[in-house]
Amino acid sequence: MKPLPAPPETDPARLAADAAARRERLRTWLDQEGLDGVILSRRDNFAWLTCGGDSHVLKNTEVGAGHLVITADRQYLLAYSMDAARLLEEQAAGQGYELVVLHWYDGDVRRRALDLAGKRVAADTLFPGAREANLEISHLHDPLTPLEVERCRWLGRAVAAILEDVASELYPGQTEEEIARLLHSRFILEGIELDVLIVGSDERIVRYRHPLPTRKPLERYLLLHPAARRWGLHANVSRSLHFGQPPEAVRLAYQAAATVEARIFALLKPGIRFQDIFEKQKIWYAELGFPDEWQYHFQGGPTGYLVSDGLRHQTDAVVASCQAFDWFITVTGAKVEELGLLTPHGFEVASQGELWPLMQVNTPAGSWNVPAIWVR
Repeated sequence: MKPLPAPPETDPARLAADAAARRERLRTWLDQEGLDGVILSRRDNFAWLTCGGDSHVLKNTEVGAGHLVITADRQYLLAYSMDAARLLEEQAAGQGYELVVLHWYDGDVRRRALDLAGKRVAADTLFPGAREANLEISHLHDPLTPLEVERCRWLGRAVAAILEDVASELYPGQTEEEIARLLHSRFILEGIELDVLIVGSDERIVRYRHPLPTRKPLERYLLLHPAARRWGLHANVSRSLHFGQPPEAVRLAYQAAATVEARIFALLKPGIRFQDIFEKQKIWYAELGFPDEWQYHFQGGPTGYLVSDGLRHQTDAVVASCQAFDWFITVTGAKVEELGLLTPHGFEVASQGELWPLMQVNTPAGSWNVPAIWVR
């Protein structure tokens, strides 16, 4: 098992400064919207506002055990007594929150949060007395700070390295569930959570867009897709493996998906509308001989603290500098997906490793390397 590079070090002063800058984004938004305060209860928004803090106790819920209230001049962290001190001291240390402790029998913490937030209040969850504004709040996650860019780069490389390590040891006859357990255990050992783990093989890759692992044994063709999370940030990556040369139908489907992915990479510049990228995608699918394939899966968009905002193309939003992306391009029987970063230095693929074979795709705006099907 090849060791991963150490994650980026973060001193407390840098974390505190980054967290303060994010709170100022929220306060600017409050002022623009004519609001007195905002309540953040979702785990993804808690992670964003606290620079990677984790508010979960239960893993199977979007709402965490800690609730943040931001007003023009105050900031509170509210939680039940069993979690309050831990969350403040270990997940939001040095960030200046006033701790508000409730007992489990006091009812929903958000009722107290509403009192603290003022008269005109927004929240990232549905709650009486507050305007639901999670989509607007999620847009405040961008642009990524230099710290977040460093973390995304590390996470992308880590995911690529783990996939290479595990895939190099797989063999036909292993079940999808066994392969999934191997992958999951490696991510856990590295301190990385998985929000999605797709492991599908052979005909199930053709039949299903999301082939979650079953007891089916691997014969020749394997699709691996973890949606990995650390510090609240995501790296969603797909890799394909084939024992022996893949059939022509698989090769052509993968080539088409890789071509669409590379053309998106070449297109990404600040100011381009997600709608316009999507319209070009539909043209490219048709040009490559798969005119209807865009209909059968989300096409991708920004990522970060959300696994992916796959519906951004239905808005007037534009691509921005210092933004992370996850385009998951599928053609029946094939999938291509990378973590991309657009910084002031240009676009980069953050999830390519050292071992996985690459294929070069030529586009009108230059050539891009995209992971190939690994033939073993």
